Amino acid sequence: MYDISLSPREDRYPGIIMELKWKKDLSGEALSELADEALAQIDEKRYDAEMKNEGIRDILKFGISFSGKKVSVKAT
Repeated sequence: MYDISLSPREDRYPGIIMELKWKKDLSGEALSELADEALAQIDEKRYDAEMKNEGIRDILKFGISFSGKKVSVKAT
């Protein structure tokens, strides 16, 4: 199951799905790769299926990774 999902109240706004990942003591490159993994998980597990069934076509997907105070955000 996804970590955060925001469904729009009006058609002019996109739906938003966020998958969050955390690991201790990662380098910047590893943090970026973890954010990519989070994005891939959204697609692999079809977290957007419910929104699509509700007729929401514009869906923003965010893979967010954390390590200490460092953060990496990837979006599609």
